[in-house]
Amino acid sequence: MFRKANNVFSVILDDNAQAAAALPAVGALVTDANLAKGAVVLTDLGNRRLDAAAFGALVDGDQYRIVQGKGLGQQLMKTPVITVGKDKFTINSFKPAVQQVTIIGYNGTTGALPVANNTDYWIKIRKRDNDAANRSQPMSLFAGPVQTDATGTQAELATLLVANGYLNFKDEPANHYLKFEAICDEPGATDATATSADVTLNSRGVVLNAGPTTFVAGDFIRFGTTVNDPVYKITSVVGTALTLATPYTGDTATGVTIEYVTAALAATADFGIKITGLVAPFNVNTFRDYYANRFTATFSDSSVLVTPSVGARNGNGVWQQVAMDEYLSYGYEGQNQQLATPSIARDQDVKIPNVTTGATALTSKYSCLNIAWTEDIRGLVSVDNGIGNAVIYLNLLNVAGTGSLSAGVSSGKELVTALGLSPAAFNE
Repeated sequence: MFRKANNVFSVILDDNAQAAAALPAVGALVTDANLAKGAVVLTDLGNRRLDAAAFGALVDGDQYRIVQGKGLGQQLMKTPVITVGKDKFTINSFKPAVQQVTIIGYNGTTGALPVANNTDYWIKIRKRDNDAANRSQPMSLFAGPVQTDATGTQAELATLLVANGYLNFKDEPANHYLKFEAICDEPGATDATATSADVTLNSRGVVLNAGPTTFVAGDFIRFGTTVNDPVYKITSVVGTALTLATPYTGDTATGVTIEYVTAALAATADFGIKITGLVAPFNVNTFRDYYANRFTATFSDSSVLVTPSVGARNGNGVWQQVAMDEYLSYGYEGQNQQLATPSIARDQDVKIPNVTTGATALTSKYSCLNIAWTEDIRGLVSVDNGIGNAVIYLNLLNVAGTGSLSAGVSSGKELVTALGLSPAAFNE
């Protein structure tokens, strides 16, 4: 997320692991020795801690800062001076990113793929990403062309398109870019013994909880229990080991509930191709333009239904956005070491799932407090307005899968309380 900053831009990152009880006493001088890494506090211009009562006593024209600990021996991260009466608070709670989903053919309710023998079909993807290349002249990518055989069915075409889409897109930038799955309108049946499976992303191998009683090679297995869940053609079954015709493109998981559709029923069923955007790899040094993938899908047979099912959303307070804002703000702090030879990477406090120690997707959520203000700058021969912007990212506590600021006892919760705001307003 890139921001305009005519004068001042500052980012403060809270860590919900830092408890309010460990903060310096109200009125005490805040230093690197008593403010832990990731703890945040409200201070006066003398760097003495303020609480809700002290802040509430300030009047228009009084000034304050928000300070973040960076660790013992490290300089504190401070916002610019903010003037009471000129500051404006805006709260944006965490919203997860959403990836686009488009379905060609059967969409879970209606539609179908075409049926014709010895015929070529393909899916055309136009990238609509917010980058320099695809804003002005979108790139075209293809799943296909593939050709049906002398006894074409929707099941055959769906399997061919998914296989080709997987191969064509696995080398695209952004970690395959899209995933392709087949869905089918035929209700599944439950096997008497094989009722769940362990699956691995990008693997054709599946491990069943037991050897199947009724389904065999040539049938289709559904991972889930609804017609919107993906189906894969089975090429072999040996004991509890099952092999798919195409690699599994869902998340690695154990104990996934399964159903099956016989080859005979699949031959007359309606099929669709579900195309889903994938989360792009991101770091502030190389993949610097964060966005959820956006695309337009068309099919070679224009009579086939194309359903935009889910729109893409970048989210708010996702770790990629926070990382980019943190990175950009360091330029205003004078950290220009990356221009040196050799370059020196800037430090980074944002929590990144499976990268930062102990961080997961559920503990790397942030809600945002934006503080904006305008200062009158008057000189002998000029008058100007200086625009300031401080972004406070508040790390949320994971409560049964949902991010919460109000449920914890963090320094971030103490900070928003001191500012006269409700911690509950920052909950996911």
